[in-house]
Amino acid sequence: MAEAMPSRRLLRKVWRVAAVFFRGDRKRKAYWLLSIVLLLCAICAGCWKIFRPPGVMVSISYIQRDLSTAVSNKDVAGFHKALWKFIGVVVVATPLLAFYKYSQELLAVEWRMEGKVDNPDQRICEDVSNFVLNAVDILAIIASKCLNVCAFTGVLWFIAPELVYFLLAYSIVGTYVTVRFFGAKIMHLKYQNLQKEADFRYSMVRVRENAESIAFYRGEGHEVASVKAFLASLVGNMRELIAWDRHLSLFSNAYEFSIFIVPYLIIAPKFFSGQVEFGVISQTAMAFHKILTSMSFIILKFDRFSGLAAQTERLDTLFIALGIHDQLFGSYRRQSSKRAIELHVEDDTDGHPLLNLADSQAPISGSITREEGEGLVVRGLSVTTPNLRTQLIHNLSFELLPGESLLVLGPSGCGKSSFLRVIAGLWSKGAGIIQVPLQKTIFLPQKPYMPLGTLRQQLLFPALSSEYFSDAELFKVLEEVSLEDLIQRVGGLDSVCDWSDVLSSGEQQRVAFARLLLHEPQMAFLDEATSALDMTNESKLYALLQRKIKSYVSVGHRISLIKYHSRVLEFKGSSGWKLYTQKEFQVHI
Repeated sequence: MAEAMPSRRLLRKVWRVAAVFFRGDRKRKAYWLLSIVLLLCAICAGCWKIFRPPGVMVSISYIQRDLSTAVSNKDVAGFHKALWKFIGVVVVATPLLAFYKYSQELLAVEWRMEGKVDNPDQRICEDVSNFVLNAVDILAIIASKCLNVCAFTGVLWFIAPELVYFLLAYSIVGTYVTVRFFGAKIMHLKYQNLQKEADFRYSMVRVRENAESIAFYRGEGHEVASVKAFLASLVGNMRELIAWDRHLSLFSNAYEFSIFIVPYLIIAPKFFSGQVEFGVISQTAMAFHKILTSMSFIILKFDRFSGLAAQTERLDTLFIALGIHDQLFGSYRRQSSKRAIELHVEDDTDGHPLLNLADSQAPISGSITREEGEGLVVRGLSVTTPNLRTQLIHNLSFELLPGESLLVLGPSGCGKSSFLRVIAGLWSKGAGIIQVPLQKTIFLPQKPYMPLGTLRQQLLFPALSSEYFSDAELFKVLEEVSLEDLIQRVGGLDSVCDWSDVLSSGEQQRVAFARLLLHEPQMAFLDEATSALDMTNESKLYALLQRKIKSYVSVGHRISLIKYHSRVLEFKGSSGWKLYTQKEFQVHI
């Protein structure tokens, strides 16, 4: 009873996932294709023996018997007759089997097209594809094996009924051993394999989507270590799965090969006594083997069943989360809608398409030189977008000494964020020299990067080790950025969450400030790093910044930031600019 319950739950989940197709808008086509597959399966398996002519596989068993008997009796005419029958069966069976396979694949393709749910990563891409292919394949296997049992049991029963009883008992014992000792473990490992592979892919997708933020943080080492950890976990699970597959293969091979001799042991004495013809021996062996593989399909195809169980579990969880069952079984009818395809123009400034920018200066195709030194020194800097279409900055020169700070202002699209990309080394097209303390700087982008991992790792990023910071220091810095309740809220420093979802935009920016305050770089660069904060929290963070960081450069729009900076650089558009002291700019505005 305990074994039956999980099976019933699994069947219910399979049906919930399958109902997307078989209760959807194209259910008539679904049942029509399924009927064709089952009909062709019946013809190929040979369940029509009672109606004449027999099916393909049963026909072949009789032809094999006649060929063997004719050879044994040296009956030339009988041999030729059986040979022509065999040729006829081959001519019919070849296109029939090909169309049977085509029908299965067509059903799988149509079924997959019905998956209209959006995708968190891999589940809808690969899980749906694998589920559909496995489901159609297993459906065809079950139908084929059941029909084979019906067809060949009749053949074997008239030859040796004791073999039928033996096969029934043998297959029951073998199936019990497979499910009892291999089932739960292999299905769990396959589910874990899908989960870990999805986590690994997701970690790489996050790196791709947040490449610029990671580069600003210089967090490449942290992300490489994180991706390698996901890969190691995946490989470890795969190794364990392969080992268990090996154990199952050893059992299934022993199960299948150990009784090949049984039909000969039963029929040979009958042949020696003249009770049966020589061809009956080969016919019995074929029927015995067909019934054995059909009754033992769970054992011999267990990898398919375990894979389907894992895929079903993931897709069923996803479907429940999306709440689509009310749509499938309720009165609501889904309405299809067309989505326009959005064509995105590459944006290399701050949100304005490059194709519409007018230039007063011709773009420069050279490279900017970066040097290491104290403070920030810019000499003759001209910045061109990477596609060489637009010049954003022309002949910029200034020097920011240790202890000084700079606020960069200007209209959207004038190149403020691009200026920070050049300082960080992400952009290099243009001319001029930039001197900056390369190894002692931190960049805070407008949208902070939240790596996968614990809260502790969020605070330490991009550092890989926590040996330099105690828990007390982490508690203190969270209190300084007004996140003192975060540890209790998420369950401790070592709790793991999807931080991009758990934390609001403002909280993410405060976590980024906490990183900055922990590492205390020689120079910091902030690209609208407080844009999601209210004025009170912004003032608190910039007051901390003034006390703890020697020099910093901020990009922003708020005039309230001026009081936290000793100098102001205003970009005016068309690659123009002007540098002010704090007092000069306050008079200017």
